[in-house]
Order: sequence, then C-alpha cells, then structure tokens
Amino acid sequence: METISRELMKLAEHIRPAREAFAEADKRRIEAALEAGRLLCQAKNDCPNQQWQAFLTLADIYERQAQELMHLARAGLTAHVVSQIGGIDAALAYLVKARLPEPGECLTVGRIGWPEKNTPFAIIKPNAAYPGYYDVAIADMWANPATVFCSTKPLKGGSVRLADGSFFDNLWRIVDRELDVPHSQREFQMMPADLFSQDGAFLFAKPATAAGRGPKTNRAPNYAL
Repeated sequence: METISRELMKLAEHIRPAREAFAEADKRRIEAALEAGRLLCQAKNDCPNQQWQAFLTLADIYERQAQELMHLARAGLTAHVVSQIGGIDAALAYLVKARLPEPGECLTVGRIGWPEKNTPFAIIKPNAAYPGYYDVAIADMWANPATVFCSTKPLKGGSVRLADGSFFDNLWRIVDRELDVPHSQREFQMMPADLFSQDGAFLFAKPATAAGRGPKTNRAPNYAL
C-alpha cells in the first residue's frame, strides 16, 4: 500500500465511524421495513376486506407503501440479503425481475453477463401436470466434472407464513442453496418455454446410468407436493 499523508489518515479516521453509523442506520431501516411488512400481512389476513382502507388510515400508511412492504416480507428475504441487493428499493426491483414464470415461460437465473460468462445458472419452469408447481434445475457445465442439480418432484411456488409471522419460500431456498451466485450479482431472463426446450430439456432428464459418461447429476431429496 502506498504511503498516505497524515491529513488523509485523519480524514479516514473520521469517515470510518460515520460509515459505520450509516450502515447501522440502514440495517435498522431494513429490519423495520420487514417487520412492518410482516405485521401488515397479519393485519391483511385478519382484517375484513371492507375494513382494510380504514385500517391503513389508522396505521397512517398509504396502500401502495403497504403493498410494497408486504411484497418484501412475503418474499422471505433476510435483512442481510436485502442489504446485499442494495436496500429496500433495490430489493423490490429485484423481486419484479425474479417473478416465477407463467405457463409457456421459463426463468433463467445466472451471474450478470451470463451466458457469455461460464458460470452456474438455474432454470425454473412450470410443471405442466401440477399448476402452481415448478421444476428446478441448477447447472454448472464448466465445472470439472460438470454438475447438474434437479428437483425430483415439482416444488410449490410462493412462500408460506410461519408461526412467528415470518415467511419461507422453499423453491427459492433451494435455488439459493445450489446456485453459487450472490443475490446482488444475479441476472434474470424470462424466455419462451419452447425456445428453452430446444437446448435445455436435458437438464431435467433422469441421470444416465452409463458410468463415466455425461455430466454428474446431483438429485435433490424428494420434496412432497
């Protein structure tokens, strides 16, 4: 490291605590937003439809803001992940891009610059036999040996509310576990399912039985429907 002047060293000493205070305030803001979203989800569940607007007025919150906070809470993202993505607004934009595909679509998730960069990627596509359920494959074709993970049973889309009021999304938990790409570096591409089926259908095929041939396939545990 190059030697810097005493004046710059003093400035750095002043900047460090200011940055730490800013980071702590941002963390508290994110945690408060997630808690508000969880409480709003509880209220929405308990409140008759005709009383929802009156409740929002009593809570002193606009409906659009309430919808955003509930959307953020239902996604099941932790405060750490929201911070990693870039904060509340960035996380809301992230969730728009990370929407699950409709029938006839499939969603690919990879590192920014994929597929030009040789990095792991995930593919999520609706299961034709079970509406609301999805098949998931995560592949690293450039590893040695190449690896392919695929769920053995369709995974239900959407999150579930836990007893403590938090939300858990099993489908994205599996993607997060198997896809070695930080949330802040993910790129999402929605494409027609028929376009994907021409080149990527093999990712969801059963493992080959011939030893020493083809990519290694890691099968997920059996996830109940």
